[in-house]
Amino acid sequence: MNAELLLVVGIIVFVLLILNVIFLGIIFFMRRRMTAVRQWPSTMGTVNTSYLERRSSTDGGSTNYPVVQYSYQVGGQTYNGMKIAPGPEVGGTGAGKVMARYPAGAQVMVFYNPQNPSDAVLETKAPAQWILWLILIVFDIALCAVIPIVWWSMNQ
Repeated sequence: MNAELLLVVGIIVFVLLILNVIFLGIIFFMRRRMTAVRQWPSTMGTVNTSYLERRSSTDGGSTNYPVVQYSYQVGGQTYNGMKIAPGPEVGGTGAGKVMARYPAGAQVMVFYNPQNPSDAVLETKAPAQWILWLILIVFDIALCAVIPIVWWSMNQ
């Protein structure tokens, strides 16, 4: 192997490791937050509004996202929330099902952070955490495929 090829392969491996650390950090943070959310106390709340919001993406398409606005009380103080579950917001084909679970006027269980009652969710399980693992695996496979391509192109 020549020095230029070793440098290119080394850079690819370094980028792979850095991105893996970032993805694993995100996954670890989400799992830690989900564990904490499962310990939060709950109170009854009321769904104020519930609808699907169509958002445009940079590729020209659009995706539906569930929007659920709810109110609840902790210690005699009223709070308003919009977060459905811990983790990233998820839209797409299941958005209608999520919205249907929370119709306007419904009484719902709200889980709130005892240190910051304005931090609340309706569900204690984060959706689509497996997507981060899938992205990590696909990304690793793609980067590993780049190494032979670089080697082949540099030896032509």
